[in-house]
Parts: sequence; C-alpha cells; structure tokens
Amino acid sequence: MTLRITKLHPLFAARVEGIDIARGFSDAAFAELRAAFEEHSVIVLPGQALDDDQQIDFSKRFGPLEMMLPHAGNNMNPGHISRMYNAEEDGSIIPPEDRRMIYLTANRIWHTDSSFKEVPSLCSLLHARIVPPEGGETEFASMRAAYDALDDETRALIAGKVAMHHAARTRDMVAPDLVSPERRAKPPVRHAMVRTNPVNARKALYTGGHAGKIEGMNDTEAEALLNDLLDHATQPQFTYAHKWQIGDIVIWDNRAVLHRGRPWNETIHKRILHRTTVAGDGPTV
Repeated sequence: MTLRITKLHPLFAARVEGIDIARGFSDAAFAELRAAFEEHSVIVLPGQALDDDQQIDFSKRFGPLEMMLPHAGNNMNPGHISRMYNAEEDGSIIPPEDRRMIYLTANRIWHTDSSFKEVPSLCSLLHARIVPPEGGETEFASMRAAYDALDDETRALIAGKVAMHHAARTRDMVAPDLVSPERRAKPPVRHAMVRTNPVNARKALYTGGHAGKIEGMNDTEAEALLNDLLDHATQPQFTYAHKWQIGDIVIWDNRAVLHRGRPWNETIHKRILHRTTVAGDGPTV
C-alpha cells in the first residue's frame, strides 16, 4: 500500500489518505503513516468513522496511552479519552459560565500536551465527532521551523537550557481556582528547551504555556525569553489552522509542535472532539 500524502503547509502538516482505521490496515501501511508523522509533525486522516474503543486501539499502535488526570473537563473521571465538548449527553448546550467550559478555555492557550509531566507525551490524536459550521479550528505551530529560523545568538543562549513546566500555569491564566490544591502542590518538572527528533535528528524548540521558569536565569529574564520565543514560534509563517470536518482525526507530535483551540459561537453551535494521548519514552533531561 502506498498512502497519498498532500502537504497542507510549506513547512509542516500533511493530509494522509489511503487508510480506513475502522476496517484495519497492514503493518506496512502503519509504517508509512508513522514515517509521515515523523516527517510532517501534524497529519490529518479524513473521513474516519470511529468509536472510542476503535480510537483507543488505533492510538495504541503509536505506543502506550496516557491516563487523563481527573479534572473539570472530564467530570473528574480519568480515562484514556479526553473530551473537548460543550454539550451534555442529552444534546443541550452547556453555558459558557459552567466551570467545565471555563476549564476547557485554557485549551485556547498555546501549549504542548503533558509537558507538565516528567515523561511528556509523544503525540495526541483528536477525532472530530461534531463540529461548528465556522470557527473552532485547532491551530498548530511548527517548533522545528521556529528553531531553524532563530538567529545564532538565540540558539547559543538556549542550548542546554532547562525550563520548568507546571500544569497550573495555563489554567491560572483563565481563572485562579481551576486546579485542585493537590495538583497545584506538585512540583514543576524540568524539560530541555531544545529537543532533537531521534529519527531524523531535526531540532525543535520545546516551550509553551506550561513553561514558566528557566534554570540559571532570574525570573524576569526567563519570562522575557519564554515570551519572546513563544511570539517568534507562533508567527503566521510557522502556523497551520485546521478547519475540522466530521470524521477527521488529526495526529500531532507534541515534541515538535504547539497547538491551541480557536473560539466559535459556543452558545449556539456544538463542538465535540475526543482526544487520546500517547505517552513518551522518557524524560527530556
């Protein structure tokens, strides 16, 4: 089998056709898919009719899955599926002032999934169940392209540097009480600010909304540098916004891209997507 791969952006992201996940496919086809993932960082598989069990089984081909932490966005029920949603099971739209919706608003901040864990994730897989007619895109930023475009002085400055990541940072940007005291009490984790892909040796910035401090720098300098790097990495030339269609499953490399959700008219239109997250294979430092 040869997959059909169409680039979606000059620097990263590709549409991959030729696989029907629910019907099954060969190891050779998956090897092609995995190679496309390593090459393009974001891959879009359109027209996939999946239930949660099928999504979980497919996701496990990339590696062991993370267990989602209990939080307001999953009604404190951890599992392998995390729902991005604004509707109850009876179909009624949840008002924006509901605590669950406030919690999920933090997904609109640039971040990489699970960087607040000592072993951050390899990739995330997001499947579209219900999408609004406009808005609600997921936007991605290529941290490889951003690294490649850095000047030599900045590359030298961040080489070997370690940043501190914590889950509370992005939620605190939305509201001060979204994170439980137990979760807030967990110490931040250390991550390299530059990561190298083990397959193709391409380097990528590793930062985002969860990163707050840098070892060996005072807080003012660290915050300024992290903000500058984030502004640099999320310039339009490094970003791709995916307009969802029902049945799309998008797989992105959390080692090499940032992402964020975009707003839509959530008081009128439903948006339901289900995410699985594949665990990484070790600490970054």
